[in-house]
Amino acid sequence: MFENIKTLDEKILKSISKIRKPFLDRIMVFLTRIGNTGLVWLFISILIFFSSSNKKNAIKIILVLFLTAFLGEIVIKTLVGRIRPSKSISQKNLLIKKPITYSFPSGHTSSSFAAALMISFEYPAFAFPVFILASLIAFSRLYLKVHYPSDVLAGMVLGLVCSIAINYFV
Repeated sequence: MFENIKTLDEKILKSISKIRKPFLDRIMVFLTRIGNTGLVWLFISILIFFSSSNKKNAIKIILVLFLTAFLGEIVIKTLVGRIRPSKSISQKNLLIKKPITYSFPSGHTSSSFAAALMISFEYPAFAFPVFILASLIAFSRLYLKVHYPSDVLAGMVLGLVCSIAINYFV
């Protein structure tokens, strides 16, 4: 079963690499950079904190970012230990610095989907744009060959579950 997933992951990555263009390269690098350490989501939570009378909304976004980072980066990546697709690609052929952590799940994706869902709980009018941004950040990880599609899918699930948990318990 895992071999079938790996084969499908590699086929999808190969298909994505066929659409590479210089202008898309720049866009995907930008999207990945704003997703680094949940940067864009932290910025949005700070805006909410200072522009809203309900500070709890911003705190919930920050909590879900910490929860997804802890579970994804420290617990799951350590347990699974999946090597990134970029491991066999030379640094000169990558558009970003080669990541040093494991691949499964995608931290950019988990933080993006966690924050997007949390924002949509409190501000439904912004659901569409934040999920588009989360999806673009997730896609950038595939485009840049630093994650497999199953890493991104697992990141989505992790982020959504963490957001539901924080929303329910906080």
